[in-house]
Amino acid sequence: MTETGSWSRESRWLHAGIAFGVTWQLFSSLWMTPNWAKAEYNSLGGILFSLHAWVGLMTALFILWHWLWLARDAGARRQLFPWRGPWALVLAEAKGLLQGSLPPTGPHGGLVGLVHGLGLLAVTWMGLTGAAIFFFLPQGGTSPGATLHSLVPLHTLLANIVWAYWIGHVSMVALHVLRRDRIWNIFRLWE
Repeated sequence: MTETGSWSRESRWLHAGIAFGVTWQLFSSLWMTPNWAKAEYNSLGGILFSLHAWVGLMTALFILWHWLWLARDAGARRQLFPWRGPWALVLAEAKGLLQGSLPPTGPHGGLVGLVHGLGLLAVTWMGLTGAAIFFFLPQGGTSPGATLHSLVPLHTLLANIVWAYWIGHVSMVALHVLRRDRIWNIFRLWE
């Protein structure tokens, strides 16, 4: 069992809020019917679309909170966005992963931090396009401008990227669970 440290309370709440929201968004999108496709709001697809929109806005608030937190915490910012290094740690962890060795759990930079940072960027862009669609795309079948209407396929493309990230993230969690790491500590919200 390995653990390098524990996550701060704020990072645990941020992770839980974003993880719940993104998971809901991805799975609800499989069965929802967007209102511009003439959804009936008394149908399951219409209800899921409404919930998708509102949970999406809640998730966007968690993402905004995460960016505000990163703005005041340089250490967390360096963990998620190691653009200036330490590339040696990123490369060492990538090599270890290819050899079957998982990086330790807990907050630290390296490959894990970089992947989390890229995931945060993906869900941020997905949240921005979703919020723009919610607030600016006309409902009821009226014709929006071409720029706004292009947000829908962009949002769908970002959803596919986030699906790939989500599947990889959950797979890594499963590997850590099999190794009996304390990976679930990130969801201890009241400590």
